[in-house]
Amino acid sequence: MDGVTWMADVFDTYCATFARGLDARELARRLGGDPGRILPAVSDGDAFTLAMDEGPVARLGTCAGWAFALEHWSAEGMDRATLRRVSAGTEAVVLLDSGTPPRWFLYARDGEVVADFEPGVEADQMGGADPSSLVPALHAAGLLLADGTAAPDTDPGLLILRMTEQAFDLNLPRATLEHGVLPAVVLTSS
Repeated sequence: MDGVTWMADVFDTYCATFARGLDARELARRLGGDPGRILPAVSDGDAFTLAMDEGPVARLGTCAGWAFALEHWSAEGMDRATLRRVSAGTEAVVLLDSGTPPRWFLYARDGEVVADFEPGVEADQMGGADPSSLVPALHAAGLLLADGTAAPDTDPGLLILRMTEQAFDLNLPRATLEHGVLPAVVLTSS
């Protein structure tokens, strides 16, 4: 498995949305796309052209029990109402790297945001209904020191990816995302 930490080296920007146990069509629908209008084979370059012409685009797939949607030029997955829909009856993780701050992490379960943070926050500054549930994973990944303060690091984006990979066992197919084709859908406003 490729994990997700490789994204820090490959993509300048991304919003990656993961939903456990869904298929790609259902994730597209919950994100605001029309499952009947999923394009079957879209490269990264084609997704860029489509996004410039038609609006937010997500490339879709499944890997290791999670559906995923990868946006490069939008962040529809970050919208709280969208995240509540995506996580209804399951759990969802959203990772954002806009190329400059903010970088952001969101975790929702059954329509409720459990934890959200950006790197550099203290444990007691995290948002969500139960942010303490992720504190052990943040310690293990090096984002938090033992006392709950933010760990100094020069690459917080990489640490968020590491924490997410370890805590949720997330994987993305690197070769396919970089050089291959995947289904894609244009996302509409919720």
